[in-house]
Order: sequence, then C-alpha cells, then structure tokens
Amino acid sequence: MRKSIQGLVVSGLIVTSTGLAGCTVTSDAAEHYAVSAPLSVKFEIPKVLKADSEKQYRFGATLWQDQKEVKRADYVHFEIWKADGTLRYSMEPADETKPGMYSIKKTLPKTGLYYIKVHASSNGAMIMPTRQFIVGELSANDLKILQGGAKPAGGSSGHHH
Repeated sequence: MRKSIQGLVVSGLIVTSTGLAGCTVTSDAAEHYAVSAPLSVKFEIPKVLKADSEKQYRFGATLWQDQKEVKRADYVHFEIWKADGTLRYSMEPADETKPGMYSIKKTLPKTGLYYIKVHASSNGAMIMPTRQFIVGELSANDLKILQGGAKPAGGSSGHHH
C-alpha cells in the first residue's frame, strides 16, 4: 500500500512538472499583448452653483488619450448624486457637444455636497473618475463627510455596460 501511494505521488509530480514546463515566458511575450494608452478626463463644473429646481446647469468632461482629445468615445456616461443620499441622478449617456467634449444638463434643487462621476471608454481604455462640488451652503453633515467623519451615500456599485 505504501509503495502504491509513493508511486501515485511520483506520478503526480512528473505530470505536474511536465505540465508546468510549457508555461515558460518567451522573450517576446510583451509584443503579443495590446497596450492601450490611458484615458484622462478634465471636468468642467460651473464655478457658482445655487440650488434651483428649474435652472439647468451644464456639466462637461473633455476626454484625452495619447495627448489628443477623444472624438467618438466608445461611451461617456455621467452620474450625479448628493452626498447625503437625498438626490441621485442615475448614470446616463452624455452628448458630444464638440469634438472630445461631452456634457449633460441637470437641475440641482438642493444645497449641499455633491459628487459627479464620469464613466468613459475609448480604444480599450476605461476610466471612472469622481469629483465633488458644492451647491450653495454646506450642512453640518456635509462638513463631517468632507472631514472624513461620515461616509457619503456612494455612487454606483459597479460597471453597467
């Protein structure tokens, strides 16, 4: 019985080492993989924002890749939410307002701390940066969130494309 167990172990080691021998890295391995240039985003958020349930503010993002503006990205979506969770605009597609510039318009009916997230993809690269902005005055809870004492009522929980 002991010899049969030893035989099985030795056989297993031979099979494993033979299988692993095919897993060596060749010197030109990196050339077989596509390398995509990273995307970057420049946010355009209005400097002065006041709570108003009728006025629409334009939020924009200019996408860059290889030091050029990205024209016709695979997708560009915006998501906006209030830090305390009382207002949320779900992710929605942006309009390309001029080459490389994507935007949406939204009303901001409540004062406080907000977040905007851009979900974008172009030529195999993807980016999802988030920025915060303030509408009117901050509440005590908003100040706590900014100082790290409270958790914001987050954005999306994942990628939905």
